[in-house]
This record gives sequence, C-alpha cells and structure tokens, in this order.
Amino acid sequence: MAKAKKPIDWAAVEREYCKTDQSIREIARWYGISDKAIRLRAKEKKWPPRGEGAPQATPQAAQSISDAVEPIVERIRTLPADFDASPEAIIGRGQKLAVRMLDELEADTANIGEIEEAIEEANSGKNAARRRDAMLKAVSLSSRAGTLKNLALAAKTFAEASAPDGKKKQRQAAADQTASSGGKFAQRSGPRLVASNP
Repeated sequence: MAKAKKPIDWAAVEREYCKTDQSIREIARWYGISDKAIRLRAKEKKWPPRGEGAPQATPQAAQSISDAVEPIVERIRTLPADFDASPEAIIGRGQKLAVRMLDELEADTANIGEIEEAIEEANSGKNAARRRDAMLKAVSLSSRAGTLKNLALAAKTFAEASAPDGKKKQRQAAADQTASSGGKFAQRSGPRLVASNP
C-alpha cells in the first residue's frame, strides 16, 4: 500500500524562499519536495525575488593594502641587523642544529626506561589509556629510528652543500680559466683579413 503524501506547507516554503539565503535545493530537500515545484510555484504565485527580505550583511570599509601589509613588514624588520643570511652561515647553523638534535636523541635513547616509567605514572587510569599509548608511541623505537634517519639525511645534505666542488667541476673551471686567459690553449680567433695593395 502506498504511503499517503503529507501536505506541503507552501506558506513556510514561501517564507524560506523570500527571507533566507538558503538555496532552492536546500529548501526543497527540507520540505521533501522538488526544487522544480518550488520554482513553478514561485512563478505562478509571483513571489518576491529571492533574498529580498533576507538580512543583509553590513558592508565593511575596504582595507587599504598598506594596512594589510604593515604587520608583515614589521615582522620582517624585527630580524637582527647582524643576521647573516649567506649560504655558508645557513649551512653552518643547520649542521650545528642537526648535531644538537642528535645529542637530544641520544639522551632520550639512553634514558628511555625512565621516560616510559614517567609516562606510565602520569597517565594511569582508564581514561588516560589513549593518551598513554600516544605518548609511548612517540618515544618508541620506530619513532626514534625515523628521527635518526631524518637527522642523517639532513646532515648529509648540509655536508654536500658545504663540500667543495668535485674533481670534474674543478678541472672544468681550470680549463675554462686557461682557455679564457689567452694562453697557448686559448680558443683561436677568426682569421685576419689584411688587404695590402701596393
């Protein structure tokens, strides 16, 4: 047996249509009718245009570009004047940071038993099981191995960046310098055209 259709509250649909900024599809879904039926009813009954009675947002004054950029510029200006941004300085700081982090990892690994006991004591009880598991996972062997791998990769990258050029590059640079200096191995210039008519 088919379900009896419930009556449609067209007054409420009209209110929603005129006074809110909901889409026609959302209204149709809410009232369990098709959006086409709402459109046809609005056209037939000459409902006012959509959103006319909806509360409008108060327009805000446009923000000037200088006001938007000013905080960013101030953050950049706060860098110390003696800040060295040369590649060599950056590589040096990166190497020092990698060594410090490696020292921290070594200290954590040496005291892993004490750290795990402290986590167990701090998170005892039924409600803290999830937190305890997350903290133990953070200090687990796989986590520390991943950290070590990342530190090794960073150290390798810094070492490669600070290393002098390889032999091939050094030879090529020497050859370029020799060729450009005008010595006996320099590239020959084109022939001279001399016209001497006596």
